[in-house]
Amino acid sequence: MQQGPSSFSDFAQFSAFSENNMIHIEAENPKQKIDELFAHFQFRIAAGGLVIHNQELLMIHRNGFWDLPKGHVDKDESFEEAALREVREECGVSASVQILDFFRPTYHAYLFHSESVLKRTDWFIMSCSSKEELIPQIEEGISECKWVPFREIDIYLEQTFISIRELVMEFMKVNAIDT
Repeated sequence: MQQGPSSFSDFAQFSAFSENNMIHIEAENPKQKIDELFAHFQFRIAAGGLVIHNQELLMIHRNGFWDLPKGHVDKDESFEEAALREVREECGVSASVQILDFFRPTYHAYLFHSESVLKRTDWFIMSCSSKEELIPQIEEGISECKWVPFREIDIYLEQTFISIRELVMEFMKVNAIDT
């Protein structure tokens, strides 16, 4: 019997990820196999925002990639509170940001200090009533915060992670936003 991966680094030899971002597992009991796989991962929860002002999306440049503001959920903090806090901390925006609706969760796996991590991020649609000066949270690896017009979004999505690209594209499709 072939042993599945026990860490994120094992995925290179495991045909888990395909171009359509799906996991394909062939086993007598696929749920058991998935549970075995993810038992080796630390699970983390986060929340973030698709922050809109007019026809622009708030993006951050973190550690060489364009991304969306997000971060961990503190103990005794709601997902909504965490999402708002992270947007405010990472981008320096004030109380002019508000949540309009929940959008959807995303999941992604990564290595952190040789530990395999599976992170769920709950995404909220937010609005920002004013286009104030943005202040990147340098200590979090954020070098730039920027309001990106949707008509220019493709350039930024080429320099982001697949899960963020798919999230933004789905948001634009659901909301009939043209580029």
